[in-house]
Amino acid sequence: MNRTVYLVPYWILNFTIGLGWFSLAPLVPGLISQFSVGLSSITLLISIYGYTMVVFALVSGYLSAKFSVTSSLIAAAVISSLGLFLRAISPNYEFLLVAQIIAAIAYPLALGPVGSLAQSISKERSHMIVGVSVGILFLGMSVGSFLTPSILSSLGSIDHVFLFDAALSLLALVTLPLVTGKYPRDYAGRSLRGVFKAGMFKNWYVGLIISSFSVMFGGIAAVALGAFPALAANNVSYSGVLTGLSFLGSAFGAIILPPIFESIKRVRTGMVLTSLIAVISMALLGYGLAYSGNYSILMASFFSFGFFGNAYWSMALTSTTRYSPDPAQAGFATSMYSVATNLGVAFIPTFLGPFFLGNHSSGVGIVVGAVALAFILSFFLKVSSAGKAGNPEAQASQA
Repeated sequence: MNRTVYLVPYWILNFTIGLGWFSLAPLVPGLISQFSVGLSSITLLISIYGYTMVVFALVSGYLSAKFSVTSSLIAAAVISSLGLFLRAISPNYEFLLVAQIIAAIAYPLALGPVGSLAQSISKERSHMIVGVSVGILFLGMSVGSFLTPSILSSLGSIDHVFLFDAALSLLALVTLPLVTGKYPRDYAGRSLRGVFKAGMFKNWYVGLIISSFSVMFGGIAAVALGAFPALAANNVSYSGVLTGLSFLGSAFGAIILPPIFESIKRVRTGMVLTSLIAVISMALLGYGLAYSGNYSILMASFFSFGFFGNAYWSMALTSTTRYSPDPAQAGFATSMYSVATNLGVAFIPTFLGPFFLGNHSSGVGIVVGAVALAFILSFFLKVSSAGKAGNPEAQASQA
């Protein structure tokens, strides 16, 4: 039997986490009114997921290595459902904030140890497992961005939308224990000494840049579009579409491309091609927001950067497991990658976003140059474990 079928409840967990996370985005005006707080207080609710990844990702990697990946995933399912249900009954903002923090802790616990899961289920299909796992999270985020307004219209209140999110999370909580017994446990209890390798800095840079720019441009799109007379009247709705397209592209890119390049044994080629197209997409995106305001080109570039950029992000994530062929250490390696990535999300948009809006020429040059460096690094990321032979491409770089 194909053991990847045991991953379906895990993928449901990732989808419901993404949905619960970004169902908040279209609700921002209503949340401001319902809880009588400012915009910054509501955007904090969305940002919390990134902060919890920084704080708790290494905890998830440790749990997976010292006990089993099951412990981290079951904890994620329980915590996600608990937080989302508490969110649905929040009487005030302070309660909502605590509930959101609880729900957000599930994110690193679920995604942090994905390397352990991929290595233990099937090392030969690790790019597929990581790509689909990451892609389904983004698919949930995209569905949350696109469909929450319709769900709100159907259910009638924000509390009911939150209850809907919580009810969906129960699917993972109920089904995950049915399959976790099939996940290998023989690697648990291994030492984590020597997991970090200096070569991982290359991967961390790729992850940091791709994710930071995705979040940054989603955050500043409305303000940037407001500078163009033809778009200013509907800049908020237009920016919502662009952000949704970016997430949708991220989902499809991670789900589709890494498995294809893995199946034809051209992972290095995949890294180079996806990173190159990401550079081109970033150039169009940056120029479009800064100068042209052509909405059709912006839609294409947001989707394209998400599609190819996140496919590259996913392959760079899987690449970190090649430094740690043992599944216990592989989970900790992907957890470290997640921490580095979300540190970038926490800080780069805050400082570079306003700079880009006020300094167009320098801003475009910086973002294109940063992605171009990620493209150069695609030639040097690991594509196989140390000592693995038999694939000329795999032997091309062990740096």
